[in-house]
Amino acid sequence: MLKTLTFIFSLTATTLLSTSSHAVSIDSSSPYLMIKSVGEQVFQSVGEAKAKAQINEKTMQAIIESTLMPYIDVTFASYKILGPQLKKTSKEQREGFVEAMTVNLIKTYSSALSQYNNQTVRYEADRNVGDKSMIDIKTELVSNDAQPINMIFKLRKNSKTGEWKAYDLIVEGISLIDAKRSELSKPLRVNGIDYVTNMLVN
Repeated sequence: MLKTLTFIFSLTATTLLSTSSHAVSIDSSSPYLMIKSVGEQVFQSVGEAKAKAQINEKTMQAIIESTLMPYIDVTFASYKILGPQLKKTSKEQREGFVEAMTVNLIKTYSSALSQYNNQTVRYEADRNVGDKSMIDIKTELVSNDAQPINMIFKLRKNSKTGEWKAYDLIVEGISLIDAKRSELSKPLRVNGIDYVTNMLVN
């Protein structure tokens, strides 16, 4: 189940991509507009990359690192995955874990991006979020040969910059963070954070 959720999240997250030839300045002050604005670029961008036979691991990872990761709050997601183990770690261990999660996500997302095949996303209409610092945005992943998949992006506003970033995705009622935390809870408890950090990058 976790592998399926991770793949769906990764494939959906590629709707937040744009290649350098189409890069634009994305306004992260509105979570709805941010997701939709970047999402509208991905299909043309990936289609052109495939047409030019540029779909390879190195290229995909470079695209992910430069264009997707700035919109993912890896630190917040990592801390939620650590759960109660967070208090048992040092600053250096937490930083190492976040770096390992970043590497792991880049690999996962780049693999999903290479399998992109004309899926589209329906976005919830933009609305005023007021003073909220955390919101959910409903979307649907649509493909020609399957039923739409209901998804909810969970986003968090940075109190210092005012920018919104995604940190979790709920697919048909199942949270990716909860699933990942369930996967790592035992090795974290038994083997410790250093072991899990190494496991994520190898």
